[in-house]
Order: sequence, then C-alpha cells, then structure tokens
Amino acid sequence: MLIVTEYLSDKDEQGPLTSPIGHVFRGWLRQAGIDERDCHFTSVLQSGTINEVLTRDKHLAVKGVRTVMGKYFPANRWADVERLWSVVDKVRPNVILALGDLSLWALTSEKSLKFARGRVTAANSRLPWAKVVPTFSPIQIMSEYSNRPILLADLAKAKREDAYPELRRPQRFLHIAPSINDLHEFYSTYLSSATAVSADIETKGTMITCVGFAPDANRALVIPFFDENQADGNYWRTAAEERQAWQFVERVLREKKSFGQNYQYDMGYLWRQMGIPCRRFSDDTMLLHHALQPEMQKGLGFLASIYTNELAWKFMHKIKASDKSAKKGDVE
Repeated sequence: MLIVTEYLSDKDEQGPLTSPIGHVFRGWLRQAGIDERDCHFTSVLQSGTINEVLTRDKHLAVKGVRTVMGKYFPANRWADVERLWSVVDKVRPNVILALGDLSLWALTSEKSLKFARGRVTAANSRLPWAKVVPTFSPIQIMSEYSNRPILLADLAKAKREDAYPELRRPQRFLHIAPSINDLHEFYSTYLSSATAVSADIETKGTMITCVGFAPDANRALVIPFFDENQADGNYWRTAAEERQAWQFVERVLREKKSFGQNYQYDMGYLWRQMGIPCRRFSDDTMLLHHALQPEMQKGLGFLASIYTNELAWKFMHKIKASDKSAKKGDVE
C-alpha cells in the first residue's frame, strides 16, 4: 500500500507522517489492522503547505489542468506532481490511499473528496493501472474529529483492496422496460425462490413513478409507471395493464419478506397512494446502519461508500433543493 499525504509539515522531520499528527495517524492504521511496515509513504508537495503553494492567479497556473479546492496549481511546482507519479510507478502498489483533496487531485480525475471519499477509484490516465481509495487527511480529522470513524472504515476498505491489484466492480443485471409477461417471467425465474427482496420506489409529487425489486445483490427488476416520453405520462398503455402491474407489486410484497433503505418512506407511500401494505417488512438498512454506527451519516450514497465498491452514482446528477419528492434517506 502506498499512502500519499498532501504536504510535509515542518515537524515531518523524518519523512511523511512522522510529525506528532502523523504518529496519531499511524495509530489509526494499526487500529484498522494495517502494518505501517508494509506501507510506503510519500506526499504530493515536497515543500510548502497547500495555502503557500496553491494560487488564485490564473496566469501562474499549469495550462489545461483543473483547479483544486477552488485554486490553481502553479506551473513552477508541477515537478512535485511528476515526482509523485514516478514514485507510484516505482512502488507499483496494489492500492493507493490518498489523504485529502490535493492527493485526490494529483492521482485521479475526481473533482472533490466530497464525491470520491471512500470510493475505490481509478487513477488518472498517467497511472492507468492504479486504483485509489481517497479519504480524509489527518489535519481534516483533527479539524472535524467526528469523522474519525469514517476514516477507520476507509482504512479497512483500503486494507481489503490491498489484497489484489486490479480494480473490481460488482456486476449488476437490471431488467428494465418490462411487459406484463416479463414481470411474470422474472417472478418465476428469480423471485419465486428468494427468501426476501430489497424494495425501492421513486416518486414525483404524490405519484409513484416506479417500483424496484431485487432478489439478490446482483439482479433487479424495475417496474415503471411514469414515462416522460409519452404524451400522457403513462408507461402502461392501457388501464388493464397498469392494474396488472400494481397487482404484481402487491403480490411480491404479500408473498415475500421485504426491506429497503429508509423503508418507512416507501411503505407509507405504497399504503397511502395505492393501498398496498408491506405486511412482511423485515429490515431498514438506514436504521440498521444507524444502530451500528450512530455517529455516521445514514444516506444511501454514504452507506455505499462504506460497505460497497459502487461508483458515486448519487452525484452523477443534481437534485434540486426544491424537489420535495427526493427520498431523504437516499440523498442525505
């Protein structure tokens, strides 16, 4: 594992993360089961702090390079970045742990730690073989100590990723745009043998736009009810078909145990709008996580960053602040 910090402080006399704060960080590594003797340490900047090096003067910036934390990286310090890349090439780690926004910026094409933290991320085109786990820097943790449990979770993920060099993504099979016959075929093929299903709805105003069921971690069925490409907005072309689709939803929730993220929202909507009860409700992943880690965030995007290797799909589109139909437990 290669651990990349942003800069060397004046107390890092023996190298990266050898200052008092650095020694605290090394203690966190041990808590996560990482032996620092198996790690390589380096930094993006070889001298100066972030505030001293980054500039707001565009004329001093490296041409064609995106900003970092709202500032420009000066051309006369570009050698620091190239040196970092050469270190990565030489070490050839199974995983790179990027501490802080500047480390993330130097190693990947991601814009901000806000979107990438905890995600197993492909490195930039200069390092096409490398994978990166971005997380908070020690300074950021000291400034906001409540984020320490999140850092420890990210370190645990980095340790798991250090067992192999390739970037592994989970494979998903999504069944979309179904016919009524497709629904019944999906039930007989995948749902009939499932002991429980993950359920999710999407809403627009007071309308349920689609319902999703997943019998396992790799496969899901989406049942649409709204279609923006149709003049009347209806996915199903006849009232009889839509009735059959809702009967299918009712059957699944009647026959199978169901669970979901912030599932009380889904259950309430299904009952109020369609009169469909979720009598066999079993679990709510948001509440389960909150019981385990009450100090952490509970949104679905955050849970995915902790427990899975999914991309940060929640940030692939923007949700308007005025959109009251956005599911709170999904986006927080």
